[in-house]
This record gives sequence, structure tokens and C-alpha cells, in this order.
Amino acid sequence: MVKKGDVLFTIDPRPYAAEVARAQAQLAGAEARAAYTASDVARGQRLLGDNAIAKRDYEEKQNASREAAANVQAAQAALRSARLNLEYTQIVAPVSGRMSRAEVTVGNIVSVGSATPALSTLVSMSKIYASFDVDEQSFLKYVNPARAKGTSVAVFMGLANEDAYSREGKVGSIDNRIDTSSGTIRVRAVFDNADGQLLPGLYARIRLGGGAPRDALLVDEKALGTDQDKRFVLVLDKDNHATYREVRVGANQDGLRVIESGLKSGERVVVNGLQRVRPGDTVAPNLVPMVKVAGAGGTAPAAKADKKA
Repeated sequence: MVKKGDVLFTIDPRPYAAEVARAQAQLAGAEARAAYTASDVARGQRLLGDNAIAKRDYEEKQNASREAAANVQAAQAALRSARLNLEYTQIVAPVSGRMSRAEVTVGNIVSVGSATPALSTLVSMSKIYASFDVDEQSFLKYVNPARAKGTSVAVFMGLANEDAYSREGKVGSIDNRIDTSSGTIRVRAVFDNADGQLLPGLYARIRLGGGAPRDALLVDEKALGTDQDKRFVLVLDKDNHATYREVRVGANQDGLRVIESGLKSGERVVVNGLQRVRPGDTVAPNLVPMVKVAGAGGTAPAAKADKKA
């Protein structure tokens, strides 16, 4: 870990220091020449007033003075360039972050150009960007309305070794066009990285937050059965008979599955022993609350708890 301004590498400064000294000498000579020609012009102006000098000679003195002043400016520019090259011999960290290994060690020749190896790489660790693609429907439903209102969209991130989404960030930038080949738009989110656990290149799972919270019906994943391309649950009627009910499921929310349609709040759903129950069977229910799995970060939509049997 390095801080902004820390010296990372030092290139041999002696040739560049000698170039600075040479430029300083050239500037001193140019300034002396400019001072002499300026005083010569002043003398020529007095002589010209007394008609003691030809006008042509006076104009030559003026031209020599202007040329000397231009040489001073050129010498000053050369000195600034030499000092800048001398400053470049001290390679300092432009930002605080984490260094990689040194690719060039003491005694090696450092050269410039795209084909030459970099001295090292430095990545900033205080903020980490996560880039991901958002489909057109999600963009129109969540990202675009928030952008029009000037509000930020919450983004939740989970790493490969995590089941939940432990970090919360916000959308930092949105691309200016939809990729027609994939129907997606590139979005970049910003996450704080004060603990330094996030590294560039890590694989992460991203969940894009919606605008406003909403009430939703959620059930345990174990309550959902699969019938070819359909999803269903077994619902108990007032006589505790199991009935088949096709449902349309939504996103996974903290370990529970959102039910978009096919089920009403307060209905009892078979969860444990789903494989042993058939539609029409009589069930002796043991009612327990539909427990919400804890541990996910961020703001979740409010949910109405059902009963399960």
C-alpha cells in the first residue's frame, strides 16, 4: 500500500541535472545579451535625437534588441523543459492505492514507448468500479426513471464466496447508447472499499435496486414445484385439502421467492413434504411463519408473511 506522493522509483538524475545547469547558463547568457542590446538601443535613441547616428544603424540596434529578447524567451522555455525532465526522474504515486511488483529493478535501463514494459502498476483502493450490462427492460423500468428524476439507483454486490449481497453502492455512470446486438446497456457502479477487500478483476454478482419499495408476496423455495415449464404450489383449502395452483414467480429476495400471480396473502402453502402430497390429499397442517432469511444488505421491498404447512 502506498500513499499519494510517495516516491516509487528514482531514475538516475545526473544527466538531467547537467541539462538543467546548461540551460541555466544559456539563459544567463541570453539575459546578458538582452540587457546589452537594450542599453545600446537607449544610447542610439539619444544619438538619433541629435542627428548623430543614421536611422538605419538605429533600426539595426532595435532589431538586435528584439532578437535578444526572443532568445531569452527560448532559453527560459528550454530551462523549464530541462527542469521538467529532471522532475520526471522521481516517479511518485499519483493516487493512494496498492502497488504490484516492480517490473524494472536497480541497474536496468528505462526507456519510453508503447513496447517497453511498465515500471509497475498502481490501482486505487478507496473506490472500486463494478461494470455490468443491464437489459433494456430493466433499464427502462429502474435506471432511466431514476436518471430523469436526478436520483441515484442502489446497487448491491456479492462476491463469489458470498451467498448474499454484502455491499451497497450506487450507479456512477451509464453508457449513452443501447448495444443493439445484445439489447443491453453498459452501467458502472461505485462501491466503497475502505477495508481493501475488493480487488480489480474480481467476479461479482450484481443486483440492481428498484425505485420505490413495494409490497410483495414471498414463499420459501421449498414450496415451489416444477411441472414441465410451469411452477406451482399446493394450497390448503378450508377443509385442509391440497389443491394444485399454478403461480408466476419473480425475483429471489433474501432467500424467499416473490410470487407475482396465482397466490393470495393469507393462503396456506405446503412446504415440507411436498413430494409426498398429491392434489386432493387431506393434510394435517402445522402452521409456522414464513421466515425471511437474514443477512442481505440494503433496502428490501416490504413483504407480507404467509403461513406454511
